[in-house]
Amino acid sequence: MKSRNFTWIIITLVLLQTLLIIILNLSHYARQAFPIFSPEKTPLTYLIFSFLFLLTSTGIIYVLFSAAGRDMQLLRQELYIENLKESLKNLRAQRHDFISHLQTVYGLLQLHMADAALEYITSVCDEVRRPTRIIEVNQPVLAALFQAKAAAAEARGINFQYEINSDLKGFLLPQMDATSIFGNLLDNAIEATLAALPGMEKRIWLRIFNADNCYCFEVGNTGPVIPLELQKKIFERGFTTKKVDKENHGQGLYIVQKLVAAHNGRIEVRSSDQGTVFTVKFPVLSI
Repeated sequence: MKSRNFTWIIITLVLLQTLLIIILNLSHYARQAFPIFSPEKTPLTYLIFSFLFLLTSTGIIYVLFSAAGRDMQLLRQELYIENLKESLKNLRAQRHDFISHLQTVYGLLQLHMADAALEYITSVCDEVRRPTRIIEVNQPVLAALFQAKAAAAEARGINFQYEINSDLKGFLLPQMDATSIFGNLLDNAIEATLAALPGMEKRIWLRIFNADNCYCFEVGNTGPVIPLELQKKIFERGFTTKKVDKENHGQGLYIVQKLVAAHNGRIEVRSSDQGTVFTVKFPVLSI
């Protein structure tokens, strides 16, 4: 409904400008046949027309910027919802596995096989130790996101590594924006890693640390090298190297760059045979 309202407002303003242009042309080129008003005798009229042109132009620009902002917000919300769905799906799978593990342990204990039950519990603890470490980050939403993306990567045969050297206690980025930024970066890392040549290492790494009074996040992958001439273009809206389904790609990194800049951060990319790394830095705000 709002999109339709924006369209009608723009059409109305454009039609108004067109009407003003027609009236001015008639008054200048056809003033003998259509004596609407005399420019020499009514200079105030020209001032009024100039003001109306300025007003309608300003209105069009404002409506276009509002529509662009609303479009950006919708994209962010869609990405946020997708990440939440993925997190919920991962939690449901974990709940199902947890129930199965409990039933197995219960069965072993009923059979008086305590040693086997202990061995089984130990193997389960080793399996879940990695995501439990990520939960220790003092950002519950980010912790859930990282865990979900790690599980998604592992399910695709990708080795997910991490190194967390910051508790992020003073990290004040809004949850929706943080989810959009790091969800996009990790999704891109997964896609890039899956695009690696057969036989190549499939690995993603996440590093979180403090440096130069900034919170620093590194998201790396062992996917194909991004050529130097494309490293700046990848942040442009609609830019994608994919050959199919182009209309559904080319938005993620554009959104990331806009959100990072909106919170006084910066994003860098470097790519070589050793891997591609996106580094995001946000200044530490003193409270």
